[in-house]
Amino acid sequence: MGEIGFYFFGHFIAYYGLMIVLGLLAGSFFAYLQIKRFGLVLDYFIILCSISGLSGILGAKILYLAVSFPDIDFSRLQDPVYISALMSGGFVFLGGVTAALPTLLFCQKKLHIPVSAYVQPCIGCLPIAHAFGRIGCFLVGCCYGRPYTGPFSVTYTQSAFAPNQTPLFPVQLAEALFEFTIGICLVAFSRRLKGYMSVWVYLAAYSIARFFLEYMRYDQARGMIAGLSTSQIISIFLFVGSLLFLLREMHLPHPQR
Repeated sequence: MGEIGFYFFGHFIAYYGLMIVLGLLAGSFFAYLQIKRFGLVLDYFIILCSISGLSGILGAKILYLAVSFPDIDFSRLQDPVYISALMSGGFVFLGGVTAALPTLLFCQKKLHIPVSAYVQPCIGCLPIAHAFGRIGCFLVGCCYGRPYTGPFSVTYTQSAFAPNQTPLFPVQLAEALFEFTIGICLVAFSRRLKGYMSVWVYLAAYSIARFFLEYMRYDQARGMIAGLSTSQIISIFLFVGSLLFLLREMHLPHPQR
């Protein structure tokens, strides 16, 4: 276990890339259903996804490079192969989230798109898509868990990332399970959450889960400050901010649909 992909009719298919594509398709499918269900404009949703998605990818890559800074071999920065590997692999999800949020404000102010009308029913599609990405991590062995010999432990034999022949906690699958659960719940109860409440519920829930799941991670590309990983520190600020905004949102009047 731990191979990076497989061959299909002579074409190599990378597990991680395949799961990312499946995640995007699943997220897009649920989003399309929500757009139709709430009678929204598909073009506006595509604009929101394009702008926030691009900023999210940049934010996720920048944070990955920041936490991996000590491990970057600067003597190889002129090597195209090394640069390609450095830039194509490795993203920190929380960096993407924190970078994407300000772009929603831009769309609201400059493009005059009623962002809350789209985010509120569709935010659940994000954790659903993210869950597939975590399954991709599990298949190749990146973002691996701590040594663990209990139930559901996983042992990699050909991973380029995780320690091979060592039973590990399947932290990637634990996070994927949480992501699927919160995503489906947000979609199912989207009519009961007004304004940006669904966003703050998602971010608060994810920050709690990510904070504790970090204790079960064992990979080194996470950065450590005062005994906490970079993701744990971001999770603390994200939870406090989300909780404050959620409490504020609960006391705001919202128009009836």
